[in-house]
Amino acid sequence: MYGNDDNLSSVGRPGIPGLLFWQKLLPAFVFGILSIKWLIPCFVAFLVYVVVLFAFKLQKGAIVLLILMFALGNFYGSSVLPLKPSSMPDWMGRREKVDVSGEIETIKGVPGNKLKIILKNVFCKSSNSSTELDGTMIWTWDQPDVFPVTGQKVSLFTRVKPISGFKNPGVWDYEFYSRTKNIFYRAYSRGELKNGKLIPVEPDFWQRLRADLRNKIISNAPSTQGGAIFPGLLTGDRFFLSRDTIELIRRAGISHVLALSGLHVGFVVSFGFALSWLIGLFFPRIYLKIPRVKLGVILSAPIVLFYLWLGQFSPSLLRAVCMFGFWGVLLLMNRGRVLLDGLFLAAALILVFAPLSAFDLGFQLSVLAVGGIAVFYPYFQAIIPVGTNVITKAIYFVLAVLAVSLSANLTILPLTIWNFGVLIPNLMFNVLWIPMLGLFLMPICGVGGLLASFVNTFISQKLFGLGAACFDYMLSLVRSAVESGWLPEYAFYRPLWEEFIIYFLVLLLFVCIRKSRRVKVAILSLIVLLCGSRIGTMIYSGNLPGIGSDYVTVNMLDTGQSQCIVITGPQGTRTVVDGGGAWGDSFDIGKAIVGPWLTSGHLPKIDNIFMTHADRDHAGGLAYLLEKFDVDNFYSDGNMPDGTLGERFSSAFSQSEVSMHKILRGDVIELEPGLILQVLHPTPYFNGKRNDSSLFLRLVWNGKGLICIPGDIEKKGINALLRHDDDIRADVLVLPHHGSAGSFSPKLYDKVKPKQAIAACGFLNRYNFVVPKVEKTLKYRGVDLRKTSLDGMLLIRWKSIDKL
Repeated sequence: MYGNDDNLSSVGRPGIPGLLFWQKLLPAFVFGILSIKWLIPCFVAFLVYVVVLFAFKLQKGAIVLLILMFALGNFYGSSVLPLKPSSMPDWMGRREKVDVSGEIETIKGVPGNKLKIILKNVFCKSSNSSTELDGTMIWTWDQPDVFPVTGQKVSLFTRVKPISGFKNPGVWDYEFYSRTKNIFYRAYSRGELKNGKLIPVEPDFWQRLRADLRNKIISNAPSTQGGAIFPGLLTGDRFFLSRDTIELIRRAGISHVLALSGLHVGFVVSFGFALSWLIGLFFPRIYLKIPRVKLGVILSAPIVLFYLWLGQFSPSLLRAVCMFGFWGVLLLMNRGRVLLDGLFLAAALILVFAPLSAFDLGFQLSVLAVGGIAVFYPYFQAIIPVGTNVITKAIYFVLAVLAVSLSANLTILPLTIWNFGVLIPNLMFNVLWIPMLGLFLMPICGVGGLLASFVNTFISQKLFGLGAACFDYMLSLVRSAVESGWLPEYAFYRPLWEEFIIYFLVLLLFVCIRKSRRVKVAILSLIVLLCGSRIGTMIYSGNLPGIGSDYVTVNMLDTGQSQCIVITGPQGTRTVVDGGGAWGDSFDIGKAIVGPWLTSGHLPKIDNIFMTHADRDHAGGLAYLLEKFDVDNFYSDGNMPDGTLGERFSSAFSQSEVSMHKILRGDVIELEPGLILQVLHPTPYFNGKRNDSSLFLRLVWNGKGLICIPGDIEKKGINALLRHDDDIRADVLVLPHHGSAGSFSPKLYDKVKPKQAIAACGFLNRYNFVVPKVEKTLKYRGVDLRKTSLDGMLLIRWKSIDKL
């Protein structure tokens, strides 16, 4: 009887698990769904998958079913993908504030005292028209004065924008992701709804119960960051957590403890198993009728469902409950291979009813992590010594926790690096945090404090306070470790799609090391073929070290209402001119956009950084690059940002070996032989505001002017520049100050004589850049104008000294 229980709960033996035929078809279906966004990468991955299956002697005729499943996935995904709105209302294009009414579909508390609210059935009324919006709208409510409930109707007077912007190939596509969620618009408000209101509604029993439980947690937990963890652990509400706390948790490598998922459901399931053990302690004969493991599954079911309800049926929690549900059913059916079969059943069910979940990062990480544990943990389990006393058992436990973390991270590694752009090789805090969370914080302080709140407030506050103190202490340890450099974070090479496939083929080769020669040869052949293809692509594009190209490339990244330009020389040098930036501290464009774009298929290496001036919309993103990238040279006019941003600059300079250079008019910087940047402004004696003192740079290749980059220079600076009567002709002109009225200068346009003008400006930006008179003047002169607000990232290439 007990032996049967042990077999049911075993993880498995080392080696690649055999798959049922229907399980072999599921990845083809997934590739088909993903192909609606990444057609070529997914089709190649599908072909590689088919070759691997045939190396394992797949049944005859299976190729037809695999192709059909790929096609079905593509068709199904395309058919359920919400259509984009065909047009934008005129009032939205004019940035008018309108009366908005809608019904609350979901509410999510996010760090920094914000609510992310999805509104459905949204109507907007402008001064002369009424519009029903397609899909749903995400409303960010900063510092709300009250907490709404789902189903409640709301009216706002605010500005509505379509979800658009930050269109840079190779980085996170927020617009497409929102489309998969049927979200097409966004709005923002702060504090009290002065020109709007929440329509009073009578909540039902379950809403009142959930609100009551949430209030008991909040009122009894201390108002510290340690106390703020309990709404997150028990209900998924991160409203009271600060961004600094979230960053510390991320640096410790334990971000998963805040995402209600399989880890938390596992802790909840342990309550059922503990209850099963307790019942057996008093009524041991019950095990003759139902084994302990099965009893634990049955007792866990209602507890898990209650936790799912308390967590507001969040997608990550729903996925985890679905997986645990199938694992429980398989255990009750006396099936082996519970972990892997349950994973496939849950993934299949989720994709049948919500195929676009395949694009959800949480779904991808969950599936890959569980798959990694199922495949790789047995290898670690086989070499970890089994404990025979208290000390050796403790060592075994620590090593087992590390092995589980490592097994999961092996499979999600390329995905996390691609999505977050950094490598955080910190697993040790998992050993401290996960046992404390599962054995003490969640069951005793969290659940115990919540239950005690119905009996004795004093006991509830003490339990929550004890847990909060432990969490605060852990945070202090993490902060000390970060400050001491013990928890490193590295900007890392972000793999391209070929390298994703190569990585997983290498993992497959490892687990197939004992398979037949035919299997290993097939996998090795695929790896060599894909590596050859990748090298060929690098040679063609000039990205292979030591092999130059015939091109100079300039990319103007889409960084919203800010500016970042990247120059790539024929020999592969990379020069960043300004790094974009946002005016607030909550969004780091360097970390979210510029850094990930630079490391897409490249190492985190920059040869030169030029800062035209110290405004945040040009300098903000540079702080991250200076902190995390290998930078050779930094050029500026000598002025540095102030405030927190300036402190980050100073800290980065003190901890790196970057060479700092102050440059002024007359300086010439050689980027590569024949490729130079001329500094044409300001002079040492120029006296003007920060914008007018911006560096005016001219890129020249073998004597030919390619592009002029003038920062935010305005009339005074432009007039000073033109008085020198330099040759500033160039094929392309970056519009000064994003195309503002203050930088309007027909004389400058005539002097540069560009064929094309480009502007970095945000979609529907509040300044209305590029202003109409600039556009009209450029059009009159036959100059083609391109804007990041409409076209996303702009790319310009020159071959030798040819035309654009």
